[in-house]
Amino acid sequence: MAVSVNAGASYEDCSIYVDAADSSTVITWLKERLGAGGKGRGLVVGPLRVSGAGNDYSTGRKAHPFEFLEWLTVLECEAPAGVEPGAVVGAVTEVLETLWGGGWKAVAACDFEDELPAHGGWDRYPLPPPSEGPAQARTGRWKILLMRGGKRKRKSV
Repeated sequence: MAVSVNAGASYEDCSIYVDAADSSTVITWLKERLGAGGKGRGLVVGPLRVSGAGNDYSTGRKAHPFEFLEWLTVLECEAPAGVEPGAVVGAVTEVLETLWGGGWKAVAACDFEDELPAHGGWDRYPLPPPSEGPAQARTGRWKILLMRGGKRKRKSV
């Protein structure tokens, strides 16, 4: 895999957001598929140390299913300083493709997303533009009601 190094990019860390209720389930599942070692709740893939945690950004609100900041699990991938960028990109790619192959929704957030397949998952899970869908229809209805003073005009009988 040819990797073009992004000037100024950090290849030492990458967060992978996963649509899963429990990070330990994801880590255990990955260990079984990748045969990756690691003590306790983490695993090692190439130069990466991968650990799972709850997503602090998640608010619990009802959101679009592709809004990854609401997914409950985040995998923190860390590589030691000075590791070859291509090795880091390859390891993150292996984790992402394993998750996707198993039916998990996963998106990477890091400085080198554009070097990962599907831009780290961003291309796999696009959010609809704000002007489309039921949310816009509801917003449009409320705008009409507000313009009328909040009251519907009734037909006289």
